[in-house]
Amino acid sequence: MLRTMKYFFAVTIYLCVASHSNAATYYVHEDGGWLVPPAYTESSEFRATYQGCGGEIVASSNLGYEQQVVELVNKVREDNGLPPLKRVAQLDQAGRYHAADMAQDGYFDHNTYDLIGGALSLVCAWSNRISSYYAGWAATIAENIAAGYATPEEVMNGWMESSGHRENILRGSTWEIGVGYYTGGSYGRYWVQDFGRRFDVYPLVINREDANTLSRSVVLYIYGDWNEIRLRNDDGSWTAWQPFFSSINWTLNAGTGTHTVWAEMRQSGGLTASASDDIYLIDDTPKPPERPSLAPFYQLLLGDDP
Repeated sequence: MLRTMKYFFAVTIYLCVASHSNAATYYVHEDGGWLVPPAYTESSEFRATYQGCGGEIVASSNLGYEQQVVELVNKVREDNGLPPLKRVAQLDQAGRYHAADMAQDGYFDHNTYDLIGGALSLVCAWSNRISSYYAGWAATIAENIAAGYATPEEVMNGWMESSGHRENILRGSTWEIGVGYYTGGSYGRYWVQDFGRRFDVYPLVINREDANTLSRSVVLYIYGDWNEIRLRNDDGSWTAWQPFFSSINWTLNAGTGTHTVWAEMRQSGGLTASASDDIYLIDDTPKPPERPSLAPFYQLLLGDDP
């Protein structure tokens, strides 16, 4: 059914489960036909290595590409008045497995298949595969997939030009994101975005989940509806409890390296939660000049050879 054209997008899928109910509603979006990726051949023979409904940990083909997709998602969400998504390893792992499995087994679909005896056999629904990594999800999970796009910017442009994919990226009911990228297979490059929200998890996001910052001054976003919050840097002391705001200006500790911001939140009814996030600080704070060495002066004073 696949024809060589330009790019290939799957139908985007969004699963919403009603609160306090086992009922599930599927929303399927299709945008004016299929976009098929460019013809692409691999020089080495590919062999399927993953079987089952996920659960295995797959290495990233390009960590930088995955991070760029997260940052592009949060930039477009900010442009549309939405809070940033928190990147979590569980959704990364779900996306990486699916990207690799599609490439190695030669299919393109949200559901998971195994290649058995030269034929594809359905293993599980996409939601079951995500659940094998992302336990305890609450009301919503969603997924976008694509193939053939060469860069994070290209695949994001393609998703944003497709109404269903755009809807998943700009969905307000999801709080977390993961990205999987895999090179190989019939279309050369496979991309997966997984979105979700978990029960009793209230993410903290530093600077839209950017990988690094040049400034100690950052902006925190904390999910949830709370009365009070307190914060701390790394293993330092907590601030006093203060009124809760979702968006807070904050100053990191000095020094180049990875820094962690911690938050504790509470409601008047007794509910509490904690969250944290990391960011790498490239600290270019001017350092005081070094004092010149007095060793040559003392050598001359004592009559020693310099």
